Amino acid sequence: MAERVRWVAKAEAAREMEVSISTLDRMIRRGEIEVRREGRRVYVRMEGPERVSDEELLRRALDREGKLGRRLWESDQRAQALERERDEAVYSAAADRQALEEIEESYEKERSARRRMRRLAIRLGLAVVLLLVVIGALLWWFVQR
Repeated sequence: MAERVRWVAKAEAAREMEVSISTLDRMIRRGEIEVRREGRRVYVRMEGPERVSDEELLRRALDREGKLGRRLWESDQRAQALERERDEAVYSAAADRQALEEIEESYEKERSARRRMRRLAIRLGLAVVLLLVVIGALLWWFVQR
């Protein structure tokens, strides 16, 4: 199985090899370590799997904890916003129901008033027709005499 080869910065290589940067520079000048240059940056060839220091693991864990804390805070804020929105919707629905009940009540009042007016108009019309018939009959009776 071929071992992995990776290129890391000098500072990271010094940390992994547990030597100072000046010792690493001395090893580079002697040709003990293969390097690659990209502009002013120098990368050191490291073989084997990535070795992560305790400090790096701690830093990564703290970064993850910070990200999770931010995500938790954002989720909490979103949940609070959704709760507020739900409460507003419930309040709005209750107000709408009350307004609908008031409208239905006024509609029923108007319908009953219209029915009463219609009955009154019919009765008044019948009374007028009856009065005209009586007046007509009386006139006819007086004229015939």
